[in-house]
Amino acid sequence: MFKWPIVSLCTVLSFACLILIRDAVLTFAAVALLGVIMLVASWSWEHFVVYITLFFFGIVIEILSVREGVWSYATQNIFGVPIWIPFIWSNSGLFVIELKEIVDDYLRRRP
Repeated sequence: MFKWPIVSLCTVLSFACLILIRDAVLTFAAVALLGVIMLVASWSWEHFVVYITLFFFGIVIEILSVREGVWSYATQNIFGVPIWIPFIWSNSGLFVIELKEIVDDYLRRRP
């Protein structure tokens, strides 16, 4: 019941960190902490597996995209990609899962 507001707030705060914090390490720490809070609030093994999967596939996609010149980042920590990127992918994934669960619940309750 309370997980949706927590996950939503942590998602908004994750993106706010990208805008407001100029230090890559502090951004990394803040976004990682928000990810842990999101995982605890919406804990299930399925969510954990999705989180870890997005973490690894997100960073691979980002590294390949930067290497191929699709885009670049001003802050380059790991193979041209900021260290907070995998957490943004994973945190966003949990938000989408929670949003889907709310929509599913709404559709089940409709007459």
